Amino acid sequence: MLERIIEALKKGAAKSSVPVSPEVKRLAAAALMVEAARRDNDFADDERAAITRIVGENFQLTEADAKTLVDLAEQRQKVAFGESIFTRTVRDAFTPDERKDVLRMMWQVALADGKLHRLENIMIERLAKEIGLDKAASESAREAATKH
Repeated sequence: MLERIIEALKKGAAKSSVPVSPEVKRLAAAALMVEAARRDNDFADDERAAITRIVGENFQLTEADAKTLVDLAEQRQKVAFGESIFTRTVRDAFTPDERKDVLRMMWQVALADGKLHRLENIMIERLAKEIGLDKAASESAREAATKH
């Protein structure tokens, strides 16, 4: 299943006009959240639980489906250039509002352990630019994450 989704992502990344399924969108968003959580080299259980909760709430998934999605997102670490594939998918296949939602979710994950590591902050700010969002959108997403 992961291979099929990765192939769809690669096709979508190569041609931005290729429509992307909701499943692929969810995996791309979850994979970027996992990447953000791993930036501080401490992907703790509370961060994994936060990602599972966040994707479940935002994508209306059962707890089991949310856990499966996060497991798939973690497996993506084995894919060469995975982060760039997922970043391009979010940039090219998500609406501006969806991109803002992904950024808010990433901030929620980064803040889940009660502290924001410098590398997490840098990664999310960089990602915001790469997916076509400006500093104001990132700050707004971060503020929304602290209230959620």
